[in-house]
Amino acid sequence: MVKIDISFLIDRLETLMNTSRRVPLTSGAMVNRNECLEIIDQMRITIPQQIEQARRIEEDVDRVLALAHEEAKRVVDQAHVEAERVLDERGLLEEAEKRSASMFDEGLRQAEETIRGADEYAISVLGDLEDQLIAVQTTIRNGLDMLQQESRRRSESMESERERLADGAGVQGSSEESPSL
Repeated sequence: MVKIDISFLIDRLETLMNTSRRVPLTSGAMVNRNECLEIIDQMRITIPQQIEQARRIEEDVDRVLALAHEEAKRVVDQAHVEAERVLDERGLLEEAEKRSASMFDEGLRQAEETIRGADEYAISVLGDLEDQLIAVQTTIRNGLDMLQQESRRRSESMESERERLADGAGVQGSSEESPSL
């Protein structure tokens, strides 16, 4: 499957609009309807794919956090085991408590560091994704507004042209009737 970037599709839509034939005496343009609809269909496919990519990133962050918590628990458990070993081997309660506390503190420090790193990564990735989604949404909204305005202008222009032609036909029809009287 070919990965299509939403920005590429928006660029294609903009190029299509910019290269369309102008309708004389109006601000309208003749757009290839099939090409425009094809780009819109591709956008409908691409946007959910990018949302799925964001979901996978979020799952990865959750998995990293779970691993960090497991690692912290393992380090704490290891500290307890080590403390018990020291107590059993030497019978020195003070030394066991010091080593246990030290290992516990080290485990907590490592866990906090891992969690902080995972949080920073998640915030960064999700922030970038949010920026991209906002940009895509803004571009789509602007594209839709532009297409709707162009459609209204074309309709108004065509209505105006019809009225002008109808007025012109009425004037010609009355001048043709005069000579026959």
